[in-house]
Amino acid sequence: MRAWAGPIVLTAILVACSSSDTNDDVAPACNGISSEGLAIEQTQSGQCPTNPMTLTGTAGDGDACSQSTDCAPTKCTCAGSNDCAWVAQCSGGSCLQGSMACCLYSQQCN
Repeated sequence: MRAWAGPIVLTAILVACSSSDTNDDVAPACNGISSEGLAIEQTQSGQCPTNPMTLTGTAGDGDACSQSTDCAPTKCTCAGSNDCAWVAQCSGGSCLQGSMACCLYSQQCN
């Protein structure tokens, strides 16, 4: 019986590590960055305003921030739909690159 214990445990670990859920905040698809605190601005119909009204931060990629609204927003779209939003993310005290913020936004697209 003991001879089977090692392979069974190893198989369980490999199965657990190989499963993925792109909406899982513990291990999201966007380089492991959580979408917690992602600032999103869009119209009620899911479209981008011509210009952001509330996301008016100016800090660029990698610049210091204390909240997501400090960061300059990026215009992002959802693949396969017309949904669009301005997004910004402060993570670990610095503004994420626009492409990474868009990745986090895309996880919320339906």
